[in-house]
Amino acid sequence: MSNPAQIVKMIADDFYGGQLDLSERDMVPYDSWSRMPEVKFVEKMRDSGKSERTMRLSLTFVSAMDRARDSNSLWQAAAELFRSRPELFEPSEVIKIPLDRLESLLRKSRVSQRHGQDSKAWRVISSSLALEDSPIRRVIDSGFGDARELLKALKTRDEMGQSRFPLLCGPKIGAVWVRIMADPGGAEIDRIEEVPVAVDVQVRRATENLGITPTRGLELREAKPIIQSACHNAVAKTDIGGPDRIAGTSAALDPVLWFYGKYGCSHCEKLGKRVPISRACDHCQLFRLHAA
Repeated sequence: MSNPAQIVKMIADDFYGGQLDLSERDMVPYDSWSRMPEVKFVEKMRDSGKSERTMRLSLTFVSAMDRARDSNSLWQAAAELFRSRPELFEPSEVIKIPLDRLESLLRKSRVSQRHGQDSKAWRVISSSLALEDSPIRRVIDSGFGDARELLKALKTRDEMGQSRFPLLCGPKIGAVWVRIMADPGGAEIDRIEEVPVAVDVQVRRATENLGITPTRGLELREAKPIIQSACHNAVAKTDIGGPDRIAGTSAALDPVLWFYGKYGCSHCEKLGKRVPISRACDHCQLFRLHAA
């Protein structure tokens, strides 16, 4: 297997350094970080003069919806919803809206996907943020937090045993949300290095194909800790850079792997041939395995 630290540095340097060749994907081959859907969302909000708190609230609600779906479509739909109904992103206003009305608005905007579950989660998160003090609320309001405390707070439950932050508390979404609060959300997050890579189908695809982890054939629950450990160890052995608030951590590697999986590996797998986007693709295991 290839040297994981070497591969990790290579893909991160090319991603953050604007060195990816995306011409075969009909994409402009520079500054891949700015193409991340949440980064584009924040850029539009800042350009329109929205406060940092408002921006982090919006990032929080949309992050909770971002599971098993096309992220680009979700974040675009969320930006359109914010323009037309900004009150849906203010917890104190959301808790005044009847649940069936909230569900209808999220459904029509295409922000929700599992409409009943998603609207209930949106409402519960709003209630938790509006009525209770917590590390989650404080990082949104003040822009300061601690990664370990935030990950723990996401898992808290009320007196009835119900999650205070449904959907957002998931192991994948929770890790992504903490990273998003730091960048592009602009919060100062202590111990950000403790946030693991958020393993999903794209991240797993990239780590396996690039030879970072030997997890092919394992169940996801078995592969996940192996992938997270391998990425943590690789990051510790090299300097991968990234945006200032997450540089040199698994949080900075996470969007890199997601991007490679979605726009690199998925494209090649669909075509059934190698269409490289960077020098790291020389280490691709996928078609070597097929050839063998």
